[in-house]
Amino acid sequence: MSKNLLTPILEASRMHPERIAMILPDDTHQERSWTYQTLAHDIGRYQLALQQAGGQVGDRVLILSRVRYDLYVLTLALLGLGMVAILLDRGMSRSRILAAISSSGARFAIGEKSLLRSWWFIPPLWRMNRLAFDGPSWGVGGLLLPERATAQAKLLPHQAHGLITFTSGSTGRPKGADRTHTSLLAQHQAMRQHWQDQDNDVDCTCFPVMMLHNLCCGLPTVLPAIDLTHPADFDAARLIEQLQRCGVTRLSGAPGFMTRLCHYALKQGLRLDKIRQVAVGGSTVSTQLAKWLLQLFTHADIIAVYGSTEAEPIAILHGRELMEEGDSGEGYLVGRAANMAEIAIWPLHQTYQVDEHSYQHYGLSGQIGEVLVSGAHVLQRYVDNPQATQENKLPRPDGSVWHRTGDVGYLDHLGRLWLVGRLRDSVEHAGRILWPYPIEKRLDNLPGMVRSALILHKGRPLLVLQGTTPDQQVLEQLKLMGLEKIGISPIESMPLDGRHQSKIDRPALRAMSLDTRREPA
Repeated sequence: MSKNLLTPILEASRMHPERIAMILPDDTHQERSWTYQTLAHDIGRYQLALQQAGGQVGDRVLILSRVRYDLYVLTLALLGLGMVAILLDRGMSRSRILAAISSSGARFAIGEKSLLRSWWFIPPLWRMNRLAFDGPSWGVGGLLLPERATAQAKLLPHQAHGLITFTSGSTGRPKGADRTHTSLLAQHQAMRQHWQDQDNDVDCTCFPVMMLHNLCCGLPTVLPAIDLTHPADFDAARLIEQLQRCGVTRLSGAPGFMTRLCHYALKQGLRLDKIRQVAVGGSTVSTQLAKWLLQLFTHADIIAVYGSTEAEPIAILHGRELMEEGDSGEGYLVGRAANMAEIAIWPLHQTYQVDEHSYQHYGLSGQIGEVLVSGAHVLQRYVDNPQATQENKLPRPDGSVWHRTGDVGYLDHLGRLWLVGRLRDSVEHAGRILWPYPIEKRLDNLPGMVRSALILHKGRPLLVLQGTTPDQQVLEQLKLMGLEKIGISPIESMPLDGRHQSKIDRPALRAMSLDTRREPA
């Protein structure tokens, strides 16, 4: 069936032309808004400019831009024409960015002049047509926008490429996730089932890609007045003023963002009772954060969303259930399978087989294994990387795939998923295989503990601790877990992921030179 993600957005512009589509802060912290009518008009202008520059259906376009209005207009224009937008995760290292650009297959590089003007120092850009939407510079042409043009959404074949997103990773060739128009629309439908919108909603999100979902819903979207490259470090008072002034009714962000907001607001005795929905994603959510969210957003339905680039959402958990049940099992509770998702658990160190009975049987046993997910919204492949596709996608008889998440967990007797760590992060100690999340969660609950991390460091298990918890309390907790002989290292600040500032950057932590306060006995 022919599809195009731009179709519902153009339909929203016809139904609500004067409705605000997006409100974005600029570099001077001033906000500017655009209506759906203006958005559709500008999409048409960009499409005509792309066609005049020689763009054709299927051409790949590397977008080099900060989060701004032009980024969204360009992305939507490309989608409508059947061209393919390539986006890079801002948390990637320079070497990973260069590797991703080299393997992208892009014909064009389009974005901000300030980012494109250094093209000479980036060899993969030499062979691309380079265009800036804010004016030409040496070696970079300007994208010539006409005064008027009509936006179009071409009907595209099933599984036509829409977006290719390269996300952060520390090893191996960068993987470009193939977000087809089919999967993008399926993800939109999957999210809408659990994140139901009302006609008078105003959404604020820290996840820039959520803008596409909201535009498909015909909603106004506010981007928060924060630096999205550092989403856990912002002026909370200014943000709260923005939420109230813009009449925000829905808010979504990562745990790092939500924690900072809660710390400030609750200390000031504030309650944000006009917000009716709150979603937290991008990392596991603690019971303590769930408690704070319920205190701050007194009238909101709060959900924790477990998902990934390749499958969003996988599982959903309501805030009250998390607060009440999150400490009743080992690891982090992430909830029940989303409506469009099917979850299976596969035994560790066992060869994967296309055996539907085996997946189902093991998943109900309560044993720990790798989390697999399947569904119409699950991406089926990586672009131009058959090895990654073969390693991470397991074909099913119906033509869909099981996606290997790389997460390890188990299903409890209620069918809820618990995570205990990443497949690559297990640690062997005294003849036991240790998973980090159950241990870290217990230590993080100690008074004064900010974060803890169990890693394999220079061939030995090590607990890295950030906080002011007295040694005696730490040792008592370790003794209860049978870990009294494990090494401990203090740290001033734990390295966090570049995208959400919510997850421990374990590769970076393992590479650090750490002082050991207590050697293992």
